[in-house]
Amino acid sequence: MPKPIYHCHKLVAETAQSMAQELYSTMMKDNDWYAIWKSKNPGATAKAMQARFVNANWGPLIPQARATLAAMLAGPMEEGLKEQVLDALIKDNTLKKRRSDPHMLIGPARVQ
Repeated sequence: MPKPIYHCHKLVAETAQSMAQELYSTMMKDNDWYAIWKSKNPGATAKAMQARFVNANWGPLIPQARATLAAMLAGPMEEGLKEQVLDALIKDNTLKKRRSDPHMLIGPARVQ
């Protein structure tokens, strides 16, 4: 089964990946979740386990990443950063025509 290819702006993808990293950090504090993930990734280093988790789970977080970036615009932030986020969301919105599924985007992204 081929891996999904997601279609969104780079900033949205980076935000979703950061959210997946935070999710990993939170979930792996629970010994049961850690044991399950470790059993699915035998022999993997801690860094490899995290990268695999993020790569497998950031796609479903794209809608939350968009919502988070949009919510940031309502709060105080540097003008340059605000313009960057707004520009990314506008450009991301133009990609809707290319999405067959709103959770999909073009171009695989990998966590380093």
